[in-house]
Amino acid sequence: MRTRFLLSVVATASLVLACPDSASATSATVRVVVRPVTAGGVPAPGYHAVVNRRKSDAVDCRSADPSPGAVDRDIEWCTPSAAYAIACWKAATAHRVLCSRDPRSQRVYSIPRDGGFATTDVASKRNLSPIVLILRDGTVCFIRDGGAWGQLQSHPKWYGTYSCDQHGDVWSRPYAAHDGIDESQPAWTVHTSPSSGNGSVTVRTVAKAYFVGTHA
Repeated sequence: MRTRFLLSVVATASLVLACPDSASATSATVRVVVRPVTAGGVPAPGYHAVVNRRKSDAVDCRSADPSPGAVDRDIEWCTPSAAYAIACWKAATAHRVLCSRDPRSQRVYSIPRDGGFATTDVASKRNLSPIVLILRDGTVCFIRDGGAWGQLQSHPKWYGTYSCDQHGDVWSRPYAAHDGIDESQPAWTVHTSPSSGNGSVTVRTVAKAYFVGTHA
């Protein structure tokens, strides 16, 4: 599996914060699985493909690196990270993949493929992480795919795992399961803090978590 972050093993200061949406936190997180691509490598009913014809944008799917949000086999996490090819299926069209970047969308992206397409299992239970999170207040967070992110000043060994349209990023302790999502209770929680790494860390509740699978 490709290593997404380089971390050192260190003791991390404990953090106890009140959840700002605790009044509604008794509602369990809804786990949504969408299936935008068929086993035959074509868009599932109701989905359509956006075709990228530039060979220079080809992705590499030769490593057996399962998508972190896949619940079925042979859904690949391809490189480079700039392509955000976070969940890709081998397409029926030769030398192409179909990728989902946002499971809430009816679009998949037909992207040129450089080389073969690895056979993959699903991610381990510990490493299984949603591709998209919807927080209780409607904030949308997309899973990280590499890149250089800031450092959390209050906890410098933590790292960003999701980028959100409000509240900055989701941050995780080193080597935490599920990219820092606490799934120990029916209502999952995450820690958010500004992308700059400055400011307070807040515990927030996850309303929905989006995964992907293959349409029969």
